[in-house]
Amino acid sequence: MINVLARHGFGFILEQLGLGGLVRRASRKIAPLSPGERLRLALEELGPTFVKLGQLLSTRSDLLPPEIILQLAQLQDRVPPFPFSQVRAIIQEELGVPVEELFAAFDPQPLAAASIGQVHRAVLSEGEKVIVKVQRPGIKEEIQVDLEILYDLARLAQRHTVYGEIYDFLGIVEELSRTLEQELDYTQEGRNGERLKHILRDNPQVYVPRIYWVYTTSRVLTVEYVEAWKLKDLAQMEEPPVDLRRVTDHLARSFYQQVLIHSFFHADPHPGNLAVLPGEVLVFMDFGQMGELSEERREQLTNLIVGIVSRQVEEIIEAISAMGVVSKQTDWEGLKRDIEKLKDKYYHKTLEEVSLGQSLQEILEVAFRHKIRVPSEFTMLAKAPITLEGVVRELDPSIKLAQLAEPYVAELLRARYRPSRLWRRFKGEVKEGWKLLRGLPKELHRLLFQLNREQVTFKMEMANLRAFIDQLDRTVNKLTISIVLLAFSILMGSLIMSSALGTPGDRLFFRLPLLEVGFFMATLIFFWLLFSMWRGGRG
Repeated sequence: MINVLARHGFGFILEQLGLGGLVRRASRKIAPLSPGERLRLALEELGPTFVKLGQLLSTRSDLLPPEIILQLAQLQDRVPPFPFSQVRAIIQEELGVPVEELFAAFDPQPLAAASIGQVHRAVLSEGEKVIVKVQRPGIKEEIQVDLEILYDLARLAQRHTVYGEIYDFLGIVEELSRTLEQELDYTQEGRNGERLKHILRDNPQVYVPRIYWVYTTSRVLTVEYVEAWKLKDLAQMEEPPVDLRRVTDHLARSFYQQVLIHSFFHADPHPGNLAVLPGEVLVFMDFGQMGELSEERREQLTNLIVGIVSRQVEEIIEAISAMGVVSKQTDWEGLKRDIEKLKDKYYHKTLEEVSLGQSLQEILEVAFRHKIRVPSEFTMLAKAPITLEGVVRELDPSIKLAQLAEPYVAELLRARYRPSRLWRRFKGEVKEGWKLLRGLPKELHRLLFQLNREQVTFKMEMANLRAFIDQLDRTVNKLTISIVLLAFSILMGSLIMSSALGTPGDRLFFRLPLLEVGFFMATLIFFWLLFSMWRGGRG
């Protein structure tokens, strides 16, 4: 790993992590490519875990600049298929029955191979055509080792780099670990498919294949095979057998239905995961990457959409602040200026001309510039419409996606102010308030007990207070010196005048030399005051 990163020009990062000795022994030959290209090549060379890390980071426009995101989005699993003998052994180990007894037919040649698994066509003994996905042998152990390395690097980066104060590297690795854990469990992918099938059950223009649970385990997934045209093939046909405009319309509407109504959506709607049946019925495939929004996140998304549509800068800033983790380095005035620029950009555009994906992407880029960390749910949500818009442009550029979203946004806003929803929120807030009030006496008693035992320390700190006090001290010192000098001058003037008006040789107060004594005492007090101010550090 050290050699790979150094060879692609990232040795300076390892130096910052305290791995400089290893870097010096590694090759330093760097290809004449951009940083994004070198990063992509390094991750592909490091293997499946790092490819998945790059794919995850390609959704994080709040963490990385656009040129890096563009390269990471091109990451692909370039791995050869594993032998059919291993496929047969894994299926028998997982399902307890030989392949020949489970299936009436099983194609030994895979349809596709990826870093985690590969896909074969088969026919069940009952005659149903299916797709069987089989996990690559040893991949779980390999990914576990890679994740341990990434955790160690994340801890080093968190402690020893300036970026550790801004970005949550451990959080990113934990998110990757959760994502890989789900992808390594094919039963989770099966549950995702069933859930999507359930929420789209009333949409006749969408079909989700059936999951065969009897033939499914954590390492084997069996899904209904659907005879349909792949969307990527239809886009290249001169005379496609279906109406691409209607296909595009169904795709956009089903996506908005998933996101804005059900808050559960297919997070990777690229042409390879989509197919079309006769009658322009859309088929969703591959349920490994799904996105979900909680009730709170959905409310924040609604606020953000309202801010974008109504062009209210304060609404957008409030939504970004609520959905993200704000850094100490965030410049609120700069953030407001950048949002104002976005508002000016979209001000003269109608809703039909606004790209939801592009606007979300630009907002994430603003968050990146101002060091605001946005939850992964939103970054995944931002990536999905961009992928969708790319598919739509290829199939039918004349379709206005935002126009198709309008009824779903309107439904989202209506649902926001629906009496049942408002009542449910009111009950929730009353419940939270009652819990707070009920626990208040106990917390107050604990605070008073700690106060009595002098276990509570209050600390109040004001920004720039030290500089203000120093400046105030200097001003007071100058004023004090001026007063002392003035008093000294008046005293000496008085003594001189009294001496001049008196009879020569006269001595007052037991015949003491009043002028000399007064001059000596005033001078002594003056220098004592100067010494006191100097010793107190206030000069």
